[in-house]
Amino acid sequence: MDSNDSNHPGNKNERPSRREFLTRVGFMAGGMALFGLPNFRSSGAQAALQSSMTGAHSMLELEGEVIPVKSVDGGFPKADVILDPPNSVPPFVKKHVGPPRSQEVVMECFPIMPKQLLEWVTNTLNMNFIRKNGAVITTDFNYVEQSRLQFNNAVITEIGFPACEGASKDPGFLTLKFAPEFTTPLAGKGTVTTPKSTQKIWPKSNYRLAIPGLDCTQVSKIEAFTVKQKFAPEAIGLARDFVKQPGTLEFPNLALTLSESSAGTFYAWFQDMVLRGKAGEESEKIGTLELLDPTLTTTLLTITFNHLGIFAFGPEKVAAGTDTIRRVKVEMYCEQITIAPGKG
Repeated sequence: MDSNDSNHPGNKNERPSRREFLTRVGFMAGGMALFGLPNFRSSGAQAALQSSMTGAHSMLELEGEVIPVKSVDGGFPKADVILDPPNSVPPFVKKHVGPPRSQEVVMECFPIMPKQLLEWVTNTLNMNFIRKNGAVITTDFNYVEQSRLQFNNAVITEIGFPACEGASKDPGFLTLKFAPEFTTPLAGKGTVTTPKSTQKIWPKSNYRLAIPGLDCTQVSKIEAFTVKQKFAPEAIGLARDFVKQPGTLEFPNLALTLSESSAGTFYAWFQDMVLRGKAGEESEKIGTLELLDPTLTTTLLTITFNHLGIFAFGPEKVAAGTDTIRRVKVEMYCEQITIAPGKG
């Protein structure tokens, strides 16, 4: 026998090298994953891996109804890293993992909302805090579920309204944040039954603002505003879960821009409330913002601002040598915001 035969890779008595062994194991693992052998990957791990990929469609399942949304993010459990008190031995700070907490779910949705979602948002604005169970779903282009994140006892923490701008051609979306007490990543459950009614796109330029006693016809921009709900986590005995107890509801200021030539009624109000000190409740106003359909004749959603009070009035910055319409910015506080669906 040739002395070189002992080094030939085809020799049956030869043990494979480390590189050859790892290569073979890699091919075997890839084949098992490719052919979907059972138990190779747990459903939870599979859901986590699939949900990290961009799906063709994002949806919210609420009370049995599937609601298409523009985007969705977050919601997965996460643990805090806890530092132990300093100790001389060992000479470094020890760390360990704390109880899991489900992260907030951040979702962009259409302002014209289906009944279940609209009621949830409306109740929150009316300080009637309702906890909801449901799921966040991602699908492929054929509406076959790729992943499902089930959530329990979720409460809305933020309701973000988009800016309104007369010169914009972009669509506007609500931004909702809700905090579940716990979430469970799951694998997809088959094909999703899509809703029969299509979601209506709302352009940011289609709006109408009305405040009694004020000229709002030349308002060119209303800045985005967000209602925030504060919550305090409450530990459940020895359990590794937390109950989120609702706190105060924070309503934002309303800021808008309009032409200087039409700002006379706003300045008169500013003079009364700020300069002359007539800042009582009798000087406050109620305003409505209507989101309109493409024909500008049908109201899709009405946002009501209760107890508006002006506190700032001033010209916008204009660069020297530019030929632009002079505009002023007005800011008002608001004590409460409510919404109501339109007839569109």
